[in-house]
Amino acid sequence: MNIVLSLIVYSPYFAVLAVLFITYLYIKKGNWSLRHPWTNGLLLLFIWSVFVGFANDQGMYVTSSLFLLGYFFLSLYLQDQYQREEVIERLLLSLFFLSLGSAFIALLDKIGIITYEPAWWKLLLGTRSIADIGDYQNYRVSGTFNNPNLAGTWYAIMVLIGYYFFQRKIGITKWVYAISTLAFAFTLLITESRGAVIGLFLGFVIFAYYSGHKRKMLFLTFLLLGLVALMLHQPDWFPRGEILFSSIRDRQEIWLSTFEMFQKKPVTGWGLLGIYLADRTVYDYLRVFHAHNILLTLATTLGVVGLFVFFYMMWSLLQEIRVLFQANCRLTPLLSGMQAMILGQGVFDFTIMSPQICVLFIGSAAMIGGLARTYRQITGSSVLWGQREFKKV
Repeated sequence: MNIVLSLIVYSPYFAVLAVLFITYLYIKKGNWSLRHPWTNGLLLLFIWSVFVGFANDQGMYVTSSLFLLGYFFLSLYLQDQYQREEVIERLLLSLFFLSLGSAFIALLDKIGIITYEPAWWKLLLGTRSIADIGDYQNYRVSGTFNNPNLAGTWYAIMVLIGYYFFQRKIGITKWVYAISTLAFAFTLLITESRGAVIGLFLGFVIFAYYSGHKRKMLFLTFLLLGLVALMLHQPDWFPRGEILFSSIRDRQEIWLSTFEMFQKKPVTGWGLLGIYLADRTVYDYLRVFHAHNILLTLATTLGVVGLFVFFYMMWSLLQEIRVLFQANCRLTPLLSGMQAMILGQGVFDFTIMSPQICVLFIGSAAMIGGLARTYRQITGSSVLWGQREFKKV
């Protein structure tokens, strides 16, 4: 598994190979289990995206739907193999320490040892993007994730994981996690991803809630709101403050343009690559792959049907988080915080389009489902929408 994790961490393209390998393992196993609503939702999204692709005459591009199929098998594999807390913790620990190498690469990039000049190995490693994302990448690092905002998502998640283990360890080991977590926090800052920092705050808010620290949750919430207000009032005090309002205007235009696209095809949407492929008579602003918002991207590409399936997936996931919370599962704060962090950044971006970030998003959801199944079996609980009944054993 460490080899698979290394493929995911150190290249956005090798991450695809990792998903394919896990898909192969699960198909070879030949024992499918469709008992997890989240996973069933992924299968429904795959089927619907294929239909929408052909409905929009995008047969050539419908192969992009195969990513959803790969994520479906990834979710199946993880929910079957990772149903105990200690097993999941070992996996997250491996991911945490392997990611330190990526943070080191980001540091080499920042101090100029890895130069900005393009090279094939930089593209493969993800320190440089194939797509032109502007001159700002001259001073923002991408780590091994192809894009500074994607790198910010990954390092923010590592901060959450490091904080979780810092709380649980004692002695010298505790300081190892403290130093490593600070290293990830510094790397997050040099990505200069504002969305990732906001997402991390939201992740810590949910982490505090499921840890039972309501006062800490309120403090973090008011701190986040205060920092956002301060950033809007004094943008020059923050990284990239000089382009804050132009960035907001760009997003507003993208949101308005893609919403107009959604209004033209509200049921089916335009297909997974529909925003980018739309001609200039339909979409006449910036040529982008997504709407810089999770819900708006899903609505524009897969219509209200795809959006409804996503809501169904998230609702079922909330029910499973509730199961873990009521059963006092120690991983509830971390796994739910990971979800909140990615969804929080998803207000301003669509980082789950990256195979690496999507693995984190789907992986944490699948492990929530696997743990919830275990706790239902232990407690003999009955599963109802909106409530859980736990019987003493």
